[in-house]
This record gives sequence, C-alpha cells and structure tokens, in this order.
Amino acid sequence: MEMIIKEIVKAEKKAEERIEKAKGEAKAILEHARKEAKQIEEEIINEAQNQANSLIEEKKREGKIEAEKIVREGEKEIEEIKLKAEQNFENAINEAIKLIRGR
Repeated sequence: MEMIIKEIVKAEKKAEERIEKAKGEAKAILEHARKEAKQIEEEIINEAQNQANSLIEEKKREGKIEAEKIVREGEKEIEEIKLKAEQNFENAINEAIKLIRGR
C-alpha cells in the first residue's frame, strides 16, 4: 500500500510539473502573440500613415496645378479687359475729338 501511495504522489508531482511547464509554454506563446500583434499593428499604422502622406502630397500637387491654372486664366481675363478698356478709351477720345471739331 505504501508503494501505491508513493506512486500516486509521484504521479501527482509529475502532473504538477507538466501543468507548470504547460503554463510556462502558454505564457511564452501568449507573449510571442502579443509581440507579433504589436508589430502587425505598427506596420498597419505605418502603412496607413504613408498612404495618407502620399494622398496629401498628391492633393497638394493637384491644388497647386489648379491654382496656377486659375491664376493664368485670371491674368488672361485681366489682359482682355485692359485691351478692351484701351480700345474703348481710344474710341471715346476719337468721339470727343469729333464732337470738339463739330463733326
């Protein structure tokens, strides 16, 4: 009977050792999974930031091109208005001269 009790105690001790070993392995697996998850999270955040930066730069370029186009169109319109104003001014002077000369 004493032998059986010793075997039971021995088996219980082995079971406890296995449980502790399994706990340690589970802890290591969990820690590894956390590290991998953190790394994946950082990669996703970095990729998203890079995409956002690229999009911002692209939109800045598009905005600059559009602004330059608007400025060119505005300058063209100003030149057209100046030309018309000069023509109207010349016509007004000519009409005034005709009135003064009595024609």
